[in-house]
Amino acid sequence: MSPSTRPSLSRADAPPGALRWILVIVFLDMMGLGLLVPVIPLIVREFRTDALTIGWISMAYAAAQFVASPLLGAWSDRHGRRGVLLLSFLGSAAAYFAFGWAPAVWVLFAGRIIDGLTGANVGMSQAYIADITEVAQRSRTLALSGVALGAGFIVGPLAGIGLSAFGPHVPAFAAGGLALASTLLAWWRLPESLAAHTRAAPATVRQLNPLAPLLQALGRRSLRPLLVATFLANFAMAALRSHFAFFAIAVLAFSQSDANRVMAFLGVMMVVAQGGLVRQAVHRWGDHGTLVVGLMLSAVGFVGLSVAVSPTMLYMMVAVTAVGVGLGTPTMAALVSRRSGAVEQGVMLGAAQASASLAQVIGPVWAGFIFDRAGPQFPFSTGAALVAAALLVVTLNRPRESRS
Repeated sequence: MSPSTRPSLSRADAPPGALRWILVIVFLDMMGLGLLVPVIPLIVREFRTDALTIGWISMAYAAAQFVASPLLGAWSDRHGRRGVLLLSFLGSAAAYFAFGWAPAVWVLFAGRIIDGLTGANVGMSQAYIADITEVAQRSRTLALSGVALGAGFIVGPLAGIGLSAFGPHVPAFAAGGLALASTLLAWWRLPESLAAHTRAAPATVRQLNPLAPLLQALGRRSLRPLLVATFLANFAMAALRSHFAFFAIAVLAFSQSDANRVMAFLGVMMVVAQGGLVRQAVHRWGDHGTLVVGLMLSAVGFVGLSVAVSPTMLYMMVAVTAVGVGLGTPTMAALVSRRSGAVEQGVMLGAAQASASLAQVIGPVWAGFIFDRAGPQFPFSTGAALVAAALLVVTLNRPRESRS
């Protein structure tokens, strides 16, 4: 198909260039996060040397985001995406600059809470993209968004290698600058995407309760095992995300540059898994089979990380874990979607996200506690047990429609 006959990804009435600019903004936003994540342990250690403090800071962000997400989503459905996008990027900028400035540990907590309360960057960017693209092209454009996210999380840590020579606060300031750049680009180049006639009625109190969809879905026998497995797997992953850099520094004496390289490598493997491997795996094994393989690989990766004694072994296990997560995450969502009615898929997928969010609230605190009390490897060994439990739940409750 020639370029002139290839169908446009954007709707005919979409603002010119909006898709291109939102993808650029998504890239910059994730690049800023990639700059910040590897230096969080180093900045926290200037005030507290225990791993539990990192857990509490991660929990503060996740809890704030869990509470605020329904409010931001309802506001965007009622009043449009642009305002929430601008608020989200400004919130990230404030948090990143707080880490760069950081005269006391309470400033780090305040920054992460602000970031969580305004943390709709990814979800609102995807909603904006969905608004401006044709329904038939939505999967392609959301896949492009995933590529932009992955690329940003690769380039961010790599850029941080050079900036880390000037200390851990410089990458944090750079991340804040990128968040401000995202804000300015969104203000300058992104008009409102949600047409007035498609906006929702004011949300009810029940719709603003983040636990409501989860409680509703848990009442569905067919969905309950998937929600439990989602919670267990995300509990393990939350521990990995929050304490991986702390583990690498404490056990393998990694420098900040070393931690950045591993984070970039993790981003590469996630892009590889979600960009190509998952499609081939689903074609061969189906959604359920691919989910089982993904959980198996994740469990192996966690076990390997818990006993890693060299950088080479660490990289190998990061690759295995990343591929496992890359295979498992989209297929878990696909199974939830398939076991939901046509008119309730949004609610049930929201319930799965709520289950994951709850795990991200609790997981980092557990990781910090067990890191301090039992040893640096234990967040990963307990993570392996949790993923194994998720695998058992999924295996024993195989969806009927996936059986051949």
